[in-house]
Amino acid sequence: MRHNIEYSHQKDFTNSPYAHVPVLSQEILGFLDTLEAAHSIYLVDATLGEGGHTEIILNSINNIKIIAFEQDQEILEVAKNRLIGFKNRVEYINDNFSKLSYYLKKPVDFFLYDFGISSYHFDKSERGFAFKEEEFLDMRLNQTSSLKAYDVVNYYQEKKLADIFYTYGEEKWSRKIAAAICQTRLHHHLETTGDLASLVLKVIPKKFQVKNIHPATRVFQALRIEVNKELEAIQKTLEQFYKFLKPGGKILAISFHSLEDRLVKEKFRRLAKGCTCNLDGKFCQCNSKPLLKILTKKPLIPSVEEIQKNKRSRSAKLRVAEKIFEEQNY
Repeated sequence: MRHNIEYSHQKDFTNSPYAHVPVLSQEILGFLDTLEAAHSIYLVDATLGEGGHTEIILNSINNIKIIAFEQDQEILEVAKNRLIGFKNRVEYINDNFSKLSYYLKKPVDFFLYDFGISSYHFDKSERGFAFKEEEFLDMRLNQTSSLKAYDVVNYYQEKKLADIFYTYGEEKWSRKIAAAICQTRLHHHLETTGDLASLVLKVIPKKFQVKNIHPATRVFQALRIEVNKELEAIQKTLEQFYKFLKPGGKILAISFHSLEDRLVKEKFRRLAKGCTCNLDGKFCQCNSKPLLKILTKKPLIPSVEEIQKNKRSRSAKLRVAEKIFEEQNY
């Protein structure tokens, strides 16, 4: 049954002054209208960013409130300013979404995740996430963290560097790139995005470089994931969300590369089979009754029109699942 979510006039957000354009927004709204609710409903926006998805949801649904997680204090202030008109409809938490259990005190109706990094960090943060500008190799989403990309590049051992590039960046030239980095830093440290991008460009032969994609893209992705422990954080939050989701509630997760998507897909698959442990299938002795119903057999992807308006949306994948109504022990 549909509940009494009240929709207001939807705005066109494509010409936003903000760096990040929220992806798959209409698809997300389509999943927020199937619970019964006689009062306010609650959605956890676990990756607030500049507040794009939250603004669209608040403008479109009158009786929804948001609990918003954002670990980056700088971008959180941007979001607060953007959402100032919504007053008490948003609760802000300046921390990583891996700490759900610490902050959430009651069940909620929806979880929304938009994994990866926002356009704000690429275009405005000046922390070395991209290589179009000469910036210091920082890459921290949480500026209170001690580990910087500079530290990884200049102090990690060669094998560990190669493993990071191969595992997190799926970079086939990982060993040669790691070797070149270690050889270079015998003479001087790699300090800037330009230093690192130029080195990778020299290592990968031109005939193996992919057209329209900078050769250093995968290395930068791998460094960012390592610095921010992104996959570990995703794993932790996926282990927690279920116990805070009301029966009939939904989790919506947007991923931008295969490593993120694989974690979401695997967790949904396990819960759909009634598995809550981390053991291999042959050792699992969990309750076999389904805990989740997967609503997207295949992940939803942006339309051609959306990709034309926002090229960065082209790799986005949305997976959605619903908590089974029957009470289960978890």
